Amino acid sequence: MVIKITNNSHKSALAISIDIRAIAAFLTAITLCILMLIWIMDLRKADIGVPFTYHGDALLCGSLIKGLIDNGWYLHNSFVGAPDGQYLYDFPVNANLDLIIMKIISIFIPNYAATINIYFLLTFILTTISTMLVLRHFNVSYSVSILGSLLYSFVPYHFLRGIGHLTLAAYYMIPAIVMVILWVSMSSPDRLISLVEIRAGTKRLNRKSLMMVVICLLISSSFIYYPFFSCFFLLIAGIINYISNNNKYSLLNSFILISIIIFGVLVNASPSIIYMYENGKNPEVAMRSPIESEIYGLKIAQLLMPISGHRISWLATVPNYYNKAAPLVNENQMASLGLIGSLGFLMLIVWILCLVCNGINLKEYYVLNNLSIFNLYGLLLATVGGFGTVFAGLVLPEIRCYNRISIFIAFFSLFAVVLLLDMLSKRYVRGNTPRLLFNAFLCLALVVGVSDQTSESFVPPYDSIRAEYLNDENFIKNIEAIMPENAMIFQLPYVPFPEYPPVYKMDDYSHFRAYLHSKDLRWSYGTIKGRQGDNWQRTVANMPVDDMLKTLSQAGFEGVYIDTYGFEDSGAKLISEIKQALGTEPLVSDNQRLYFFEMTMHNRK
Repeated sequence: MVIKITNNSHKSALAISIDIRAIAAFLTAITLCILMLIWIMDLRKADIGVPFTYHGDALLCGSLIKGLIDNGWYLHNSFVGAPDGQYLYDFPVNANLDLIIMKIISIFIPNYAATINIYFLLTFILTTISTMLVLRHFNVSYSVSILGSLLYSFVPYHFLRGIGHLTLAAYYMIPAIVMVILWVSMSSPDRLISLVEIRAGTKRLNRKSLMMVVICLLISSSFIYYPFFSCFFLLIAGIINYISNNNKYSLLNSFILISIIIFGVLVNASPSIIYMYENGKNPEVAMRSPIESEIYGLKIAQLLMPISGHRISWLATVPNYYNKAAPLVNENQMASLGLIGSLGFLMLIVWILCLVCNGINLKEYYVLNNLSIFNLYGLLLATVGGFGTVFAGLVLPEIRCYNRISIFIAFFSLFAVVLLLDMLSKRYVRGNTPRLLFNAFLCLALVVGVSDQTSESFVPPYDSIRAEYLNDENFIKNIEAIMPENAMIFQLPYVPFPEYPPVYKMDDYSHFRAYLHSKDLRWSYGTIKGRQGDNWQRTVANMPVDDMLKTLSQAGFEGVYIDTYGFEDSGAKLISEIKQALGTEPLVSDNQRLYFFEMTMHNRK
């Protein structure tokens, strides 16, 4: 149903078309997305002010967003890395699209945990909307589009990446860039879809071309893996078009769009590029070996495997057995497509065989044809020992986790299922009763698909996280109550930053817990390893206790914070020596894990 509203005032007509069906379909998809989130994550028990995850990489993510709130942007944080502060130019996120959105959220809700939680939940809604828009662009019916958009929003990858890998969980731009990739691959010589249309020697930028540019710039502001994979598929798209249509402009289109993405990536990374030019490249941060592309490669078996903790117990045993027995099992186990995605993946594999046997014909079923080709080349790039390993060895070892292409493969696979269902619907479903039965089937497929793709393990342990979070919060409040504003606190044990293995029972980034609860204190952890400030901290931490305290006092530190999980003896020897040297008793957290010694009286001597 379309309603047109006309305003004839001042002899001008303003026509506004409102497509009630479209609005209803999008509202239905968004409502279902929210209801599924409430069910899958049991959000009724959640406290939005407490992070859904409170360990490992989630602590790093939290420090970045709190730094964004406290300092205006995340690259320099004056509250960590004391005494000089933290400079993240050697270890940038380069996902400015995500950071800008979280910055906007934080303006209204200036709490780092709430900001991260809200953005994580928002990524599901944004993915649902973007997928719906793309499917509708390819004339998929509303009901089938709702199914496809929700299945893609709730792939296991989304939850398994979670807040720890929040910039990877924010994959809502992938449907849009796949649409651009399909445009490039499908244009024909008589109707060229190009950035620059050449007609009678004149050049103009058409509407679709502007959209392509905007989408490429937005994907370039996503985490580096997504623009990298987008460039790869754009190259394949141009080659497909050139071979199938002899379209001399197709490769030009690809190279222009790839150049735009590269330009956008360089602009996002420009602060780090300038910093490294002025200060030299840091040899200790984010240095990758080409062999890591093998370690973190994609496995077809893991694409097709049920998720760990599957709701059906006997299916849950499959990944458990594989993960124990197989080599090179790591984050690539997050690549599971789920039942419906796996069917789509196998369908694309069969489809490419049909293309080879019958001769490639990109004019009939052109979307499925191209999706099957992209799916195949994605596998050839990312699989263990694939072309990604060659690229890492010869060109760019920093791109190492090729398993992350699985979220592109998930879209190709679910898109294939959606196209098949839509084709069957339009050809064979006639009349009200068949339509009703078909929609009932779609509802069943949605319930089965989402149930298969999710697990009870996706519910955060809210109670235990909250207890741990409040323990740390109370401890830091007690410290702030006795310390002057902007006092510097030295944290032990010394742990290099970033990316360092666990120290005994202490996870990486655990020292950030102190900063996450602090308002105006300055903490030593967070200095980039390989730079002068880190060398100083390491030297001081290895001194005898009396010399360490004297050096810290001279540097202006007014307290020592100890995480006992980072010591083999739970810090007993160090705590005893500091207690004797300072002549004071420490503050102790309720769970007996954290200790704090005030140095104010010692510094006055």
